[in-house]
Amino acid sequence: MIGLNHLSKHYGDTKAVDDVSLTIDKGSVVAIVGTSGSGKSTLLRLVNRLIEPTSGHVTLDGQDTRALPAFELRRRIGYVIQDHGLFPHWTVARNIATVPRLLGWSKARIEARVEELLTLLSLDPAAIGPRFPHQLSGGQMQRVGVARALAAEPELLLMDEPFGALDPVLRGKAQADLRAIQRTLGTTILLVTHDMAEAIALSDRIAVMRAGRVEQFAPPAEILARPATDFVRALVGEGERAFRYLSLTPVGSLAEAGAAEGAPLPADATAAEALNALIWRGTESLALEGGGRVTRSALLRAGHP
Repeated sequence: MIGLNHLSKHYGDTKAVDDVSLTIDKGSVVAIVGTSGSGKSTLLRLVNRLIEPTSGHVTLDGQDTRALPAFELRRRIGYVIQDHGLFPHWTVARNIATVPRLLGWSKARIEARVEELLTLLSLDPAAIGPRFPHQLSGGQMQRVGVARALAAEPELLLMDEPFGALDPVLRGKAQADLRAIQRTLGTTILLVTHDMAEAIALSDRIAVMRAGRVEQFAPPAEILARPATDFVRALVGEGERAFRYLSLTPVGSLAEAGAAEGAPLPADATAAEALNALIWRGTESLALEGGGRVTRSALLRAGHP
């Protein structure tokens, strides 16, 4: 789907991005993680040519993006930033319709797409569509920003710290919404975040950046189990690795025969959620929906792959 081929961006002697090559599969979610100044956002902007590389190039479905006019490329790529960037003097519906209007979509097609996306994002089209951005909550503005980026059915969605301004409760809901939407639409997503827990929860693969270079590019479970460098290990958090690994493990995979007291845990819960429930209930095992149970000892073993 997307190829980043020896991308570099230099500002004088500073190498903001230094010879980065990645292949991003169609329909996958890839998170770029790193500390401030590691080159995450610069790399993202190289993809849609908001800035031009010093060297290297990007391919989209095998096509070198340098062969496309920049405005045409950007209409094929959705872009979501932390402060949403909504036009304050336009309604929500018109904000979402921005790119489809530029592409010459019919009025009926635009209206249907706006309604579809607002509904998908749990926003009432009749109530929210006519409002202006200042009439929305932070969580609503964030969802409208995502809807606008998805409006023209882009081949790729770029997201630069999209949930950074949200409080923890809204952030968790926004992350769940994004994963649900991605499963529904199959959109390829490249997400920049400084939050390793967010990257683990949302992505199929994680690229860990440091000083403009990628130190490891792998699935979340591999990064947790086998950090490639001391920097990656520190970013994961040595004391948090076990719990984060449990967040990737379905509790059903740890089920064993036997009974347990109390309300059963949903079969699609994670091992981390099961461990939380065990601690909260003060018990040694939990019943699972559909039969069987999970024990504290099984969960603790699973946290040390």
